[in-house]
Amino acid sequence: MSFCFLNESPGKSLDKSEIPVVFIPGWGFDARIISFYDFFHGEQMIVPRGFVRPTDACSNLFSFLGENGIEKVKIVGWSMGANVGLDFACRNEERVASLDLLSMRKKWPKGDVDSIRHGICNDLSGFMRGFYRKCFLGYRKEYNEFSSHLQDEYLNELHVDTLLSGLDYLEQFTLPVIPSSVEVHLIHGAKDIVAPVEERAVFTGIKETLFPSGGHGVLFDYVAQ
Repeated sequence: MSFCFLNESPGKSLDKSEIPVVFIPGWGFDARIISFYDFFHGEQMIVPRGFVRPTDACSNLFSFLGENGIEKVKIVGWSMGANVGLDFACRNEERVASLDLLSMRKKWPKGDVDSIRHGICNDLSGFMRGFYRKCFLGYRKEYNEFSSHLQDEYLNELHVDTLLSGLDYLEQFTLPVIPSSVEVHLIHGAKDIVAPVEERAVFTGIKETLFPSGGHGVLFDYVAQ
């Protein structure tokens, strides 16, 4: 898994006056989730190619920034992407101007992860359809658009080994110490059933925004601010 500029055009030069935004999507999603809904319109975006594999995401992002002469980025990580973004910031705090962590669960219990493993190994399509419904709970219009236009593409392209690598990563993840030089913002939905609000990541002294009606798709509330 590598990184690229979103909607990159051959010969288009990087605007060095702007700090690019790196968007890291959650488990089971890729960057189409933001291009489809036209999120971050006008921003210079960096995104993963394809579905995220956490094991090589940080090193690949670091290489991409070096290859393109990018000194600093703003990171927006959603769900598992928040874990990956935090990992990158802890390893490379000098490269991160800000870090927005959306829908991040502080710990994924082994029982929950094992149940998901069983689901995707036995009925990948059926399990993921149910998972996507939970992610979009409270966002009916957005879910209808997703299920009509993106869901089947996702289901045709998802590989069990990629999903399993993400589950291994989430199961082993432990909250690190937040780098003091990085501006961090936590965003969560009070009605999230994938990463329940009482299990959200919380750090002392770090700014937090809690959307009372937000679900796991709090990404939609975040971009609408």
